[in-house]
Amino acid sequence: MPGKRNRFQSGGWVLEVLSDHDRAQAFDCGDTDLNDFFRNDLRPHEAQLLTKTYILNPVGASVDPPVALISYCNDKIRLDSMGDIRFEGIKQPYRYIPAVKIARLGVRRDFRNQGIGTHLLNMTKSFFLTGNRTGCRVLTVDAYKNEDVTAFYKKSFFDFISSKDKRKQTRTMFYDLIRTDL
Repeated sequence: MPGKRNRFQSGGWVLEVLSDHDRAQAFDCGDTDLNDFFRNDLRPHEAQLLTKTYILNPVGASVDPPVALISYCNDKIRLDSMGDIRFEGIKQPYRYIPAVKIARLGVRRDFRNQGIGTHLLNMTKSFFLTGNRTGCRVLTVDAYKNEDVTAFYKKSFFDFISSKDKRKQTRTMFYDLIRTDL
């Protein structure tokens, strides 16, 4: 059973490690690719230590399938890929900045458009700042190149890392955690 360090509560919601992978089998966020990841790829990714998945549910309730699923993995940002973007307070000329990537994020179809995804992003920001869980400065995401998806992340103050990835299926976006007020 994961300890308190892997559990975070905010605004009536609790974010905690997905300990029973079978709980993800009936999860449906309305996106075929995300559903496939949570149903079929989640176990092998975790077995290979590539991602760690968390569930979001109301405090005191064990909803099945969970209201939302989010998978994280370690990442880094190469500073010379950032163009004119500067990170406040970094004096030494680092080549890379440590990051945590939101590898996958899905809100159950029947809970969408209720602000839960935005709250989950805000919880993620606080989660990685509280107790400095990994020593990361930045959150990253490879957002599907879809106007709704990129607008969702922009609304939570994520910015594009580069304009060079415009031809890919995803756009890499980042959020500097130092900007977060707890």
